Amino acid sequence: MTQMNHVGVTVGDLDAAVEWYGSVLGLELMDGPMHCSLETVGADRRREVFGEQWGAMRLAHMITSNGTGLELFQFLEPPVVREDDNFTYWRVGPHHVAFTVDDFHGTLAKLVEGGGRQRTAVYDVHGGAFIVYCEDPWGNTVELVSVSYRTLSHATTVD
Repeated sequence: MTQMNHVGVTVGDLDAAVEWYGSVLGLELMDGPMHCSLETVGADRRREVFGEQWGAMRLAHMITSNGTGLELFQFLEPPVVREDDNFTYWRVGPHHVAFTVDDFHGTLAKLVEGGGRQRTAVYDVHGGAFIVYCEDPWGNTVELVSVSYRTLSHATTVD
C-alpha cells in the first residue's frame, strides 16, 4: 500500500509559518528553517525542479503525528506572490491540504485566533464527521476534519 509522504506549501513568512503550523495544528519541526541558494548543496536539483528563475528560498520540514510531512517553502528569488484568492479548485493540481484534528472546534478557534481565516461554515457531513475549509495566514486553503479520511469518505458517500 502507498502512503502519503509529504505536501509542499509556499508561504510568505517561513518563521511565522513554522510557529503557526506548530501552535495551531501541533506539527513538529523536524529540520530547518534553512536557507537554500545557488551556492548551497542541492542547487542543481532545485534549479531543475523550480526552473531557471529560481535563485533562493528558505525551507522547513514539519511532520504530523502520523508521519506525513509538510514541507514549507518561502521563495526569495523570485519572491513569493500572494494571490487574492488561492482557492483555484478548477485548475489542475492540489487546491487544499486537509488535517485530521483531535479537538476540532478548539483547533478552529486557534486557527482563527492565530491569523488564519474560516472560509466556510462548519459542516456535519454525517452524524459527527465535521469539516470546515479555512486559510492559513498566507492564503493557503486548509481543511480541518474531525475524523479519519476513511471515516469521512464513507460518511460523504452514504448521504
